Amino acid sequence: MPDILNTSVSGLLTYQRALATTSHNIANINTEGFSRQRTNLSTRIPELSGAGYIGTGVKANSVTRIYDQFLVEQLRSYTSGMKQLETFYDYSSQVDNLLADPNAGLAPAIQDFFNALNGVANTPSSIPAREVLLNQADSLVFRFQAIDGRLASLRDTINTATRNTVNDINALSKSIADINQSIVLARARAGGEPPNDLLDQRDELIRQLSERVQVTATEQDNGAMNIFIGNGQVMVLGMDYNQLNAVPSDYDSFDLRIVLDSRSGKGADVTDFLKGGTLGGLQSFRKEILEPAQNALGRIALGLADTLNSQHMQGLDLDNELGQAMFGFAGVTALASAAASSRNDGTAGITYTIDDVTKLSTSDYRIDTADGENFVVTRLSDRKIVGTYTHNPGDPDPTINVADEGFSFTINDIGNIQAGDSFELQPTRAAARDIRMLLDDTKQIAAAAPLRANESVANLGSGQIDKLDFSAQSSSDLAGVLSAGDITLTFDPNSAGAPPAVPGYVVSVDGNPLGRLDYDSATESIGKAFDLGDLDSDYAGISFRLSGVPLEGDSFTVAKSIDSVSDGGNALKLAAIDGQPLLAGGTMTLQNSYGQMVSQVGARTHRAEIDLGVQQSMVMQAQQAVESVSGVNLDEEAANMLKFQQAYQATAQLIGVAQSLFDTLLNAVRR
Repeated sequence: MPDILNTSVSGLLTYQRALATTSHNIANINTEGFSRQRTNLSTRIPELSGAGYIGTGVKANSVTRIYDQFLVEQLRSYTSGMKQLETFYDYSSQVDNLLADPNAGLAPAIQDFFNALNGVANTPSSIPAREVLLNQADSLVFRFQAIDGRLASLRDTINTATRNTVNDINALSKSIADINQSIVLARARAGGEPPNDLLDQRDELIRQLSERVQVTATEQDNGAMNIFIGNGQVMVLGMDYNQLNAVPSDYDSFDLRIVLDSRSGKGADVTDFLKGGTLGGLQSFRKEILEPAQNALGRIALGLADTLNSQHMQGLDLDNELGQAMFGFAGVTALASAAASSRNDGTAGITYTIDDVTKLSTSDYRIDTADGENFVVTRLSDRKIVGTYTHNPGDPDPTINVADEGFSFTINDIGNIQAGDSFELQPTRAAARDIRMLLDDTKQIAAAAPLRANESVANLGSGQIDKLDFSAQSSSDLAGVLSAGDITLTFDPNSAGAPPAVPGYVVSVDGNPLGRLDYDSATESIGKAFDLGDLDSDYAGISFRLSGVPLEGDSFTVAKSIDSVSDGGNALKLAAIDGQPLLAGGTMTLQNSYGQMVSQVGARTHRAEIDLGVQQSMVMQAQQAVESVSGVNLDEEAANMLKFQQAYQATAQLIGVAQSLFDTLLNAVRR
């Protein structure tokens, strides 16, 4: 039959444990990741008596933590998203501030340079104006290099942050695997009862891991937790764990890739699958902001240099020589090498040439061959195939023109290419870094137009020639035209050619006939445009307008300008480049292209700022939801402490009653 003493002792022990749990909760109120615990009570097995079942007391069945798995996983997911946005915004705002800075940005430097060109066009003989132009050109080059240098510095910074984050992920994965082992052993020793504090510690480690990268956690039957990242790559499997490794890209040593290394050997590149957390933010910043910004800046540098060089080489300097290139790229022209994958089995290489800057995009490109004969060119920004080529064995090294993208490339030593080899092209990436100013003397500025149209002093009619232009001529063709001699146009009123025949100008070069230009003053005296390329392709691009009523024998001469110190014709054309659509298929000026670059970075940064604010609110709400379930409430714990204390004291008094009854019984027996 149950006795009062045993029943009371069960109460003392049980409420002592309940008080211990309450004190444990209070002591850990500020412990990160702690979930409040509760002692679960139940009655002991009653004993049967003649009067029926009589209770035998109370027992503490278990101590469980108050925990909602759904809320914890929700908080973990929101935290991972917040950390990604936070990291992305921190870095993208730096780029945004750099590009939009009215003092440090590129826009004012471009404007100052073209203002200086206008100054030379207005006063081509002014040495101070020419000095200003050289200084502004140097400043523009420095600005390109400075901005690119800052972006390169950010690349180094995110590489360092990537390595540090990968190290943190590896350390946390190891800790989770270790605590998995402790949890499994603790559960086994306790007959399956959960080790609450260890579970909280593991949840906190997983939360910290989710701040670095998005994770998925699944629990095994034995209590161990499996951790997955990316699209299902295993980081922790029970008591085993894998490691991430940040390694240089096969193509670009400045670009880190994330590789999952298992204990059984080297795993796959998982960079493109990693989302969330600091690591996801670093990767998205590099893909969405840093690389496009560097490529866009390089495209502007190429467009500026190519267009200005072409026009400058069509003018005459103060020594009456055709101008030279104003800008170069680290001593090299447009030819560059593509980066070969370090995993290539073959020894073939690739060089590429910029053919048309107006068609350049801000993307990188990949050239792959699956069999060593068929080649595929992929634009990496949208993964679109933009070119294919099939090589016949025995043919010489081919040059493939990817016309729509503005460049061509040559496969060198193609006989040694192997199946699976690949190459990466970055046509614009390094241009802003490598741009150089090639002029160092004011005499080298080719401000004068190379050709001048003169009217013969013997002319008796009212014929005129104007709007002489040469911009469609390449510098080499123009040099040939200048060396061939003067171009003479002599009016012949006699009709020539098939009906309806009209009068015209007989054209000769240094006395040698070139052809005839039909011109009827009766109907065309208001002006008619001509291009000498219609007579001879060597003179294509030399154009002018004839007007008025010439008389027989009237003539005009188009000849090389001599000692044109005060001629700013070519400087005017150089200054006009500022407003010409040069990039993106001839749709954007240099300033427009830079403005688009700034606005894209700004818009993406602003969107990240808004998304970050929303995500922070979601994290706060999720934290509050978790705290409402698992958090320690001092008022509640104080109430529990008082309740268990009173129960403990009442049970202790029952022991006194039991003692008194026992004493009474002993006294009765002695009598």
